Amino acid sequence: MIGIIITGHGNFATGMEANAKLLAGNSIQLTAIDFTDTSTPDELEQKLADALDQYSSCPVTIVLTDIMGGTPYMKAAALSVKRPDVRVISGANAPLLLDLVIKNMAENDPGDADALAESLLETGKEALTIFRMEAPVNDEPEDGDGI
Repeated sequence: MIGIIITGHGNFATGMEANAKLLAGNSIQLTAIDFTDTSTPDELEQKLADALDQYSSCPVTIVLTDIMGGTPYMKAAALSVKRPDVRVISGANAPLLLDLVIKNMAENDPGDADALAESLLETGKEALTIFRMEAPVNDEPEDGDGI
């Protein structure tokens, strides 16, 4: 099993959890920790430490955060220093989380923590797109009469 922790500012974590449960089912295994305006950094750190302890038997734990450099990211990164099986990824999005949840549901060996984190990063990057409305291309040749 892969330990999955989501954290971020406001209700980012519980929002991502709700999204994942809607898409993958309510039985998914993860821990969501919000950092709201009523939380202190020390409280967040304690909740993250407790969640990491919960997943201590997992070969790999992935902590997803919203913003690199923000308090949730910094607290998770600091805690991961003494835990060689933990990787912290910032800029989490729904496709990245869904990929991780599906990998966890498959119950395959997650393998190397770095390889897993890199594959998740690719999923997250590939999911970023831009929709552009473009005029249709007219491939019909004009005849000599301009018709």
